[in-house]
Amino acid sequence: MGTANVVATLWILGLMVLIVCDILGRETLGRPIAGVPEMVKYSIVGIVFLQIAHTHRKGEMIRSDGILGMVRRRSPFAGRMLDIIAQLCGAAFAATLAWAVWPKAVRAFERGEMEGVQGHFTLPVWPFLSLIVLGSALLALSFLLTALATLNEKRSV
Repeated sequence: MGTANVVATLWILGLMVLIVCDILGRETLGRPIAGVPEMVKYSIVGIVFLQIAHTHRKGEMIRSDGILGMVRRRSPFAGRMLDIIAQLCGAAFAATLAWAVWPKAVRAFERGEMEGVQGHFTLPVWPFLSLIVLGSALLALSFLLTALATLNEKRSV
């Protein structure tokens, strides 16, 4: 999960350099870099899915836990069970997303699906769909590990 986060961070840096070069080329030479909008559009999706599992694992994913905190104060056991249920629902959602996108990634690879304008700039779609599958699978794993850790809290209390 950490490796995917590092790759995404490096990808962001590379994307920033690409955008600056595109702007400089456009404004100073009148020659933009072909395909930058397409690259940025798909990069955002790839970056998010590479970083999401790490974000969840570090406990930095946005969530509203006001009710969970209230339940945990009144009944630590009920709070843990509610948290476990939430983590398992997250795992199920992430796994379902990976399962749903997998056939699309395979189909895009087999058909050689491209994004962009033929003859100007094209970009294969399957790597980005594969990143959604990978990121979703890692997120499902993170949810399961968090549910397991929450379940084991009872034994250590």
